[in-house]
Amino acid sequence: ALSRTPGGPGPAESEDACGWRCPEHGDRVAELFCRRCRHCVCALCPVLGAHRGHPGLAREEAAHVQKLTQQYLRQLAIKKQQQVGNRNQIEDAAEKLKAHAESSKIWLTGKFTELRLLLDEEEVLAKKFIDKNTQLTLQAYREQIKSCEDQIDVLNSLSDRICSISQEPDPVQLLQEFTATERELKQQMRLGELCHPVPQSFAPIK
Repeated sequence: ALSRTPGGPGPAESEDACGWRCPEHGDRVAELFCRRCRHCVCALCPVLGAHRGHPGLAREEAAHVQKLTQQYLRQLAIKKQQQVGNRNQIEDAAEKLKAHAESSKIWLTGKFTELRLLLDEEEVLAKKFIDKNTQLTLQAYREQIKSCEDQIDVLNSLSDRICSISQEPDPVQLLQEFTATERELKQQMRLGELCHPVPQSFAPIK
């Protein structure tokens, strides 16, 4: 460690007034800086002392280094200010992004609410369409069923008459009644059209 006289001036002052002393030659002022050992030494150390042959730096050059460090400090301060500005801009961008995201979500909520209302209306209309066509088709089915039932009644009545004629004991009466019924009987002997109701579909036409 370096020794310094109490109350002595700092190392930036002149050699005679400097309070820093050489740790190896205590009576001499430490006027050089050994680059290898990183210690302040006197002028004898690089020539005769333990720091012989070591590269040294004069105190005059140290003043230049001190100025250089001030430049570095100013540059570091500028760079720090730039980074502070960058941070502030990024933070501002983050806040704007969050605000924009919230605004976008609110906008989407409104749009999807409108779409849901439109879909609800379309659903109601579609169900009404299904109900209307279902009722029309059911009415047609009921009419067809009524027609079939009427035809069944006619066939039952004709079957009863034919059965009665077949049991008539009087041949002349049998022929007369059969002749009166024969035309209607032949008409009914024709096969009727088979009814195949087409299932109603409400699927959209592709």
